[in-house]
Amino acid sequence: MKAGLTAIALALIICAMSSAAFARPPKGFHTGPYLALEGGISYSNFDKNQRTGQKAGAAIDPTIGFIFGWNVYDWLSAEMSGRYSTSEKNSRREHIANANLVAKAFLITNALTDFKSLRILPYAKAGLGMIFADLPEDDIVSTTSTRFTYGFGPTVGAGVMFLFAKYVYLGINVQGDMLFMQDIRSNVTSGGTTTNTLIYKGGFQPQLFTSGVAGVHF
Repeated sequence: MKAGLTAIALALIICAMSSAAFARPPKGFHTGPYLALEGGISYSNFDKNQRTGQKAGAAIDPTIGFIFGWNVYDWLSAEMSGRYSTSEKNSRREHIANANLVAKAFLITNALTDFKSLRILPYAKAGLGMIFADLPEDDIVSTTSTRFTYGFGPTVGAGVMFLFAKYVYLGINVQGDMLFMQDIRSNVTSGGTTTNTLIYKGGFQPQLFTSGVAGVHF
């Protein structure tokens, strides 16, 4: 009887220790580098031709990109990312590349990490957004040439990452780049008169993204 009670007590102690180990992830469980692919959609309006009132590309563009980051602490990482999108309208194609440098802060709680092989990690991020775009020239000027433009500005975002079995990294990301871009003007000739006409408006041009993320955390 005494031996049986002792065995039960030992079993209860082992179960309690195992539960405690899963309830509180060890320090450093989320440190180190991570690399992931990103796919989603973007929306922006900087490619609207001001003379015709028509967007040069689609209203919503699919995007594909990569993410590389490094968790200095479990709750804090430095991250850089890049993504590319393209669309065609009226047989003319635009190309858009975006890049971000951000600091990302993760919310780590027992309630979201109390699983044997899963950690749920909500985050918020902020940093610098950049854009480089090749847009079609105005039709009245040329049907073959393009115009290059670029912009910079702050970016903010939020999402949630899921860390499976220490290494598999999946997530959802939403962000907004608050970009400031240059005007694009062209010399437009109409009725024998040439005027320097605004084609693509610069200034404040926000760009919104939502995406899914899949990769590894080393």
